[in-house]
Amino acid sequence: MKSILRVIVFVPLALIILFFSMANRGSVRIGLDPFAPNDGSGPSFEAPIFLVVLASIAIGVLAGGISSWLGHLSVRRAAKVARAEARKTRVEIEKLRQQALASLPADKRVKSS
Repeated sequence: MKSILRVIVFVPLALIILFFSMANRGSVRIGLDPFAPNDGSGPSFEAPIFLVVLASIAIGVLAGGISSWLGHLSVRRAAKVARAEARKTRVEIEKLRQQALASLPADKRVKSS
């Protein structure tokens, strides 16, 4: 089911990116100095416009992912602590269950699952 859903989503997305890239092959000048005049005297390079757009999208997705990951650090840390406490509590419960079963008379013991 997941593989079919991936095909349904990613094949059209790949086709859209491919068609966009084929339709926008013209070159644009990318200036790296925001204070340089527009005469091209500052550091710059030329690149196809589709590459500029797709790289901008990729950088935005990456920046958003990193921001989200950093924003959830405290939640992941709290979940890790809660899992450790739950594990410790389960061990303690099992130890107390064994102690309680050992203290019962032999004829009243019930097998625990």
